[in-house]
Parts: sequence; C-alpha cells; structure tokens
Amino acid sequence: MTYLTWALRVLRFPFYAAGEIVKTSCQVMWDILTPGSSATPAFVEVPIRARSDFEVTMLANLISLTPGTVTVAVRNEPSTLWVHGLYVQDRESFQRGIHAMESRLLEVTRPTGSKEHALDEVGQR
Repeated sequence: MTYLTWALRVLRFPFYAAGEIVKTSCQVMWDILTPGSSATPAFVEVPIRARSDFEVTMLANLISLTPGTVTVAVRNEPSTLWVHGLYVQDRESFQRGIHAMESRLLEVTRPTGSKEHALDEVGQR
C-alpha cells in the first residue's frame, strides 16, 4: 500500500464514520417514533485485532459514538471489547459489523499494514 492510498483512506474515514452515525441515528429515531419497539438488546463479546492503546481507544470511542451501541469493557490480553447493542439480531452479524468498523479504522492507523493480513488475524481466533 502506498502512502497516497493511505492518505486517501484517512480523508475518507470521517465520511464513513459520519455515515454510520447518521444510519444508526435514523434506526433509533424510527424505533422511537413508531409504535412498539424493535429493540433486541444484548451484550456481545467481540475479539478485536487492534493492539495499541490508541487503536483500542479509537475503536471503543467510535462504537460508543454510534447510536444504539456502547462499549462497556475492554480487555488487553487477548484484545477484546464487550459491547452493548440495542439492535442485536444475532451475535455473529453484530460482530461482523464491529469488525468492518475496525477494519476501516486499522486502514487509517496502520499506513503500511495490509487489509488482507488484518482480516486473517480474526480468522485465526
């Protein structure tokens, strides 16, 4: 990966984060404004690839900024987050969503790391 590609990912990341915030805000708003509730809350343990304190903190904050989710605990060895989700249909798809967010973040924080290698680390757990 070249530094130009990395710079473009850095510039694109705020738009991704804003899009996620808007998307989940609409989901929560729709649930509040319509009769009944479609909430299926759950606590989910999510193994993560982020290793540095900066990466873990950024991921935990990004999750907590997204309406309907909040990071409630962090473990360093092995790196794990416990996340409360308001709309958890099944734990695997919820974890995939967190891993997709983490992949975007790691593409920004690791300018020389490859995306394929980062995805392989999750598959080894």
